[in-house]
Amino acid sequence: MKYPFYLLILLFFSCGDNDSKTYLGGGIVHPKDDYIILSRADNFIDSIKIDSKGHFHYRFDLKEEGLFTFRHADEFQMIYLKPKDSIRLRLNTSEFDESLVFSGEGAAENNFLIENFLLNQKNSDLILSYYKISPKDFQFKTDSIKKSRESRLEHIQEKFDLSEDFIEIAQKSIDYEYFDMRERYAFLLNKYNQKKSNDIPEDFYDYRKKIDFGDTLAKNLIVYRRFLDDYIKNQSIKICLDKNKNVNCYDVDSYTNLDDRIHLVDSLIVDNGLRKTYFERFIQEEIIYAKDLKDLDHTKNLIEKFNFSEKEKNKLLSLVEFQSALIVDADLKDVLLKCKDLKKHKLKDVIKKKHAVIYSWSLHSPSHHKLRVNAVKQLMEKYKDIQFIGVNIDYNFQDKWLTAVNNQDENIENEFTIVPGEHAEFYRNYLNKIFFIDQDCRIQKSEIVLSNKDLDGHIKDYLALY
Repeated sequence: MKYPFYLLILLFFSCGDNDSKTYLGGGIVHPKDDYIILSRADNFIDSIKIDSKGHFHYRFDLKEEGLFTFRHADEFQMIYLKPKDSIRLRLNTSEFDESLVFSGEGAAENNFLIENFLLNQKNSDLILSYYKISPKDFQFKTDSIKKSRESRLEHIQEKFDLSEDFIEIAQKSIDYEYFDMRERYAFLLNKYNQKKSNDIPEDFYDYRKKIDFGDTLAKNLIVYRRFLDDYIKNQSIKICLDKNKNVNCYDVDSYTNLDDRIHLVDSLIVDNGLRKTYFERFIQEEIIYAKDLKDLDHTKNLIEKFNFSEKEKNKLLSLVEFQSALIVDADLKDVLLKCKDLKKHKLKDVIKKKHAVIYSWSLHSPSHHKLRVNAVKQLMEKYKDIQFIGVNIDYNFQDKWLTAVNNQDENIENEFTIVPGEHAEFYRNYLNKIFFIDQDCRIQKSEIVLSNKDLDGHIKDYLALY
């Protein structure tokens, strides 16, 4: 006889004395892995087994309430847990965040947080249109959004017995969403409409006086980390503008911008875990966008300066070694690739034209995959003298790669996959980057990304120079 899932949960709780335990359970539709990973403040707690029906159950001793992270495959979300909570969640991996719902003791807090997160995501998309309105109107808009969020919080406070700690966390999630909308608006306005940016009121940035760079309660909030990202990005642009250099200060993928952001993290961020997270990410990006060996030597010194473990340090230094083979004038003629019949070829035997553009892609990055297909199709039609070479990095999924290639016949003779080697894991870091190659397989240009809005201009410059 089969019992409903909720009845199984009740039976589960009736067995033994579990009153002192905190329970987390639920169901996942279309699970992508056998486990859920639970962590707190970047510290691993446990891996929770998912059964064949997509259900999982976990009881543990929790002494202090707070934010946790649960991960499944390549997705993650926050969950707020209190001692003796009994929380059940359900989600569908096809719409991870949108489908996530909570029930049980402690559900009110978590449903508030996920609803806030989804509203925040929606507003993040709308910023692209909001930045076209006047600073005064945007100021009014963000004030209204903040008041609406606070009204929702007051409503659940009246309805449920919320702890003071949770109310503080919830308020911080509202505050940092508000801060982040202002930072994103300022970036877009200054980049695309500098004339209108002169109309920004004097009190527009008053919230910056309230920023706590050592906020231990907020440090695990997704919106807090996103805000720090956008704030640091804006400050790095200000540093660039103050230097009065003849460069594009809004090129946030440039080596100099990333270097400025690393130094800002060093001077601003207090929490060791956050410092380490930002250092590692920005240093990885700085390595990827390094133009020459001088840049890479500078980054190696930074790696030695910051407090990385030996394992982390060796991984970053391996990335430096990998990037040193991908800077301008690097020779790629002996790089091995597999074609659709899975035979190996050296790049020198693949190059057929005087000019070539190499780009990488993955089936596990669907948005980038879609961008690549559309962008490359248009470029191929426009630049007949350039050979566009696609390199898929999914070496563990050759069958899926072949299916995708066979379904896309526009450039099938120029589609390859990597031959895994010592540095195969690093290819994912280069998904959005393209390389301009001459007929001798030497890199002529490598700092441009496929999503660059002026990619067409960069290609014309490349053709003119080489």
